[in-house]
Amino acid sequence: MKKYTLFVFIYLACVAVVYGQQRKITGTVTDQTGPLPGALVYEKELTSNGDATTNSGSFSLTLKGSTQVIVVKMVGYLSQEINMAGKSSVNVRLLQDTKGLEEVVVVGFGTKSKITNTGAISQISGAEIRQNPSASIQNTLMGRLPGFTSQQRSGQPGSDASGFSIRGANSYLGAVTPLVIVDDVEYPLALSDLDADQIESVTILKDASTLAVYGVKGANGVVLITTRRGQLGKPQISFRSEAGAQTPTFPLKFLNSYETAVLANQAATNVSAATMPFSDEAIAAYRDGTDPYGYPDVDWSETILKKHSTQIRNNLNISGGTEKAKYFVTIGQLYQNGIMKDFSTEASEFNSNYYYKRYNFRSNIDIKATKEFTVSVDLSGYTGEQNTPWLRGTANNPFFELNDYARLPPFAYPVYNPDGSYGGNNSAQLARLAYNVVGRMTHLGYQRKYSNGIMANISGKLDLSALTNGLFLKGLFGYSTAHGYNRNLTRGAFPSFVYDSKNDSYAVFDPATTRMPKLDLAYTSDDMIKRMNMQASLNYDRTFKGSHHVYGLVLTNFFANEAGENPPANFRGYSFRTGYDFNKKYIAEFTAGYNGTDKFLTDNRYAFFPAGSVGWNLSEERFFKKTFKFIDLLKIRASYGLLGNDDVGTSTYAFEQIYTRTTGAYSFGESAGSTTANAARLNEGTLENLNVRWELERSANIGVDLNAFRGKFKMSADVFNRYRYNILRARQSIPVYAGVAFPISNNASLRMKGVELDATYRDRIGQLNFSVNGNVSVAKSKIVKADEAAPIVPWQAQTGGYLGRVLGYVSDGFYKDDADVASSPKPAGIIVAPGDLKYKDLDGDGIIDQKDRIRLEYPNMPNTIYGLNFGLSYKGFSMALTLQAATNFTIRSLSTQIVPFIANLRSIHQDAWTPENQDAALPRLMPSWIGTVNDPNTYVSDFWNKRGDYLRIKSAEIAYDIPKEWAKGIYLNGLRIYANGNNLYTWMLKDKNIYNLDPESASGSAIQAYPQQKIFNLGLQVTF
Repeated sequence: MKKYTLFVFIYLACVAVVYGQQRKITGTVTDQTGPLPGALVYEKELTSNGDATTNSGSFSLTLKGSTQVIVVKMVGYLSQEINMAGKSSVNVRLLQDTKGLEEVVVVGFGTKSKITNTGAISQISGAEIRQNPSASIQNTLMGRLPGFTSQQRSGQPGSDASGFSIRGANSYLGAVTPLVIVDDVEYPLALSDLDADQIESVTILKDASTLAVYGVKGANGVVLITTRRGQLGKPQISFRSEAGAQTPTFPLKFLNSYETAVLANQAATNVSAATMPFSDEAIAAYRDGTDPYGYPDVDWSETILKKHSTQIRNNLNISGGTEKAKYFVTIGQLYQNGIMKDFSTEASEFNSNYYYKRYNFRSNIDIKATKEFTVSVDLSGYTGEQNTPWLRGTANNPFFELNDYARLPPFAYPVYNPDGSYGGNNSAQLARLAYNVVGRMTHLGYQRKYSNGIMANISGKLDLSALTNGLFLKGLFGYSTAHGYNRNLTRGAFPSFVYDSKNDSYAVFDPATTRMPKLDLAYTSDDMIKRMNMQASLNYDRTFKGSHHVYGLVLTNFFANEAGENPPANFRGYSFRTGYDFNKKYIAEFTAGYNGTDKFLTDNRYAFFPAGSVGWNLSEERFFKKTFKFIDLLKIRASYGLLGNDDVGTSTYAFEQIYTRTTGAYSFGESAGSTTANAARLNEGTLENLNVRWELERSANIGVDLNAFRGKFKMSADVFNRYRYNILRARQSIPVYAGVAFPISNNASLRMKGVELDATYRDRIGQLNFSVNGNVSVAKSKIVKADEAAPIVPWQAQTGGYLGRVLGYVSDGFYKDDADVASSPKPAGIIVAPGDLKYKDLDGDGIIDQKDRIRLEYPNMPNTIYGLNFGLSYKGFSMALTLQAATNFTIRSLSTQIVPFIANLRSIHQDAWTPENQDAALPRLMPSWIGTVNDPNTYVSDFWNKRGDYLRIKSAEIAYDIPKEWAKGIYLNGLRIYANGNNLYTWMLKDKNIYNLDPESASGSAIQAYPQQKIFNLGLQVTF
């Protein structure tokens, strides 16, 4: 009994001690303006025990550990530690981090304090990216990251990702796409395959000091992506669901049959044609709609396109962890539906619309195996399914056909005949066998591509502080695979009929097709792509005597890339970084890469790419603090270094000459055309170049960082000069009659100069927080050496001008009348008349010919990007808005995009030249512009090269987070409701958009791509 009594006494004493230690504390967190909602308060050395302040800045916490110390943190403020021994409540006032002392930026293979950073970088958080509902990450960044330029060429589901560059395009051959690094590993898939919900931050590296560690792969810039990781604390589950409506940024609108017929007759009248293409009877029937089968009037855009398509996205995240292990796990689903109407039937049994399905997953696990050793295991992947309707036709593209006068004018045929069969038209009005487009959408089938990829990274970090403080070792092994295959279910025709409304008779449209053919199934497989990466690094970071900060990195990096049975591509290199700063005032850093690839011969494989940078925090000087008290931080920085680019286009080994076998090329018999006398040959390929090597770039940057007015105003400015030389390009100065293809060689050079400015003002009035950010990026190229053939006239030289400019004529308005025609220069052998385009005679010989062409002023890529970003929050409400503009670039289209009666007519064609309308948008109408001075195909000119300068509402979001107290009432940690959008509205700033295309469309094309889309999106985020 005594033993039992003693046991109970000891047990109760222990409980009393435990409960004595577990005591509840309360408090408020404020700054100089009032309460601070959203501040994080947690117990020191027990970070899983924490709370966030409410809208009134209050918090409550039960202390469980022995330290009796709490930590209070919030972004933009200096963190504080408070000893709560003997206290039950506390009021904490946080001071703003006006100098950015606690801000950290991501750099190659590491992080560093922003205040001592001497490189040119721009960074955005994953939360900001997720304010834009675009399915592709790169579509969200322009206007928010200075130096980042993108152009979205298509809106097709699964293919809507923008092409992008950093500080402009600075090369001829291959891609100028930056290197993409995800968690220190080169990303083997397309950036658009990465789910935005996985991202913690995106950083772009822009100058030599930040890029030199990547050596031969760094010259095009680097996009560094850090994915989300688990935090100490109990498991937190977050579910986000979005539903959006998509519609073209520039809808397809065409004239009806009556309007088209009137303009067709006007065109015939302009050339004094003997007969009109449309009779008075036809025009009356089109106008009145009295015979919809004999004189159809079909709005094909309305017929085959929906008003909008859908985009659905769902994400489920689980994160948390203890001192021993932390985890972040996410799965995501994306569905983008196409804009085509659904004409599927029970007989067709397939979806012939565009669509894209993608499923992503990621698991990031961090394990603290011992006090000195941590291990991270990251596994991620995706699977995708992209569907494209099979419509046969040119380019298998319904948007091309919607513009094509020879295949789908409004009077082409009725969609359905009176008996319900598919209508057809065998007359000379249409191209031969222009099958009914609705029938094709219903019965011809689909082309479907499946793709998948999986990536696994295992990394470890060993703390070597036992040897010396600040020393640690890191290692990483990464492996990834990617594969795709195609499944096509198609047929070539279907029965349709030509209906004669006058005698109520039917004729078979295609006599070869009187019954439905069977579907053909085809399967093809892509190469399996495998990639292995190994890294090992020794790192050192230490501060001596509180003032002398020294750090260093030595890293070895190897990867091999295999695609099917092709030879592997190998990369091996070493990276170095060392730096010093004194009291964060005087800063110096040296970085370098020594690496190479097996794309080149042994003697040309490796090179050393060094860079250096310095910085001076002028605001830390005593005299400066006394004089300019309103300035918190003023840092001047500069960098210079050498970078490389090993992108040689499609050739694995750029130095090789490859011979190919061609059948039926040589004739040894009497008859050259005799198939029995012809023999196979070996075809001599492009000549070898044993001296080919990577491109080189000398990069210089000078920058200034400024914080003022107690951290409310922040500004960064950079001026850069990039000189790219030894650029890989096929020689342009060798004539075609040399009789052989010459290889790429290091024979060109370009210079890119520019400036970047990024300024932000943030303030707080009570519980109202607001911010305004403006940024501008300018990157202007100049061709220093192009290895071009001597131009026939000096003004046609590429050298000295922007990269990407095309040759074209200089327009001089229209010929006004017969007297103007008689007195003005004209092309030889071409008849011109009033209303035709007139060009300047630059060489003064009285004839318009090729010598009168110049390099037109701007290329298709903008050289100036503007961004204006607004943010506003009040209690649980928040709003964000991004305006983005791009200037100094042109867009030009051909044939079915603009030429009347090759292109379907639009309202712009009603503004063609007439004697009464001499200030017109287009030249006079003619039955055909082909072979005339009005043809944009053969007479490229600044008249057709329209400025594409635009301003658009890039994204906008409005959201509401319900109060935390309300959420707890329904057993939730948080509930957020929001609406956002992308590409919401676009204004053209210079020229009229005569092509009715999104200004980011490709230039010089006759085939319209899938239209770019604007997105209106609703979302719900629930946290448990």
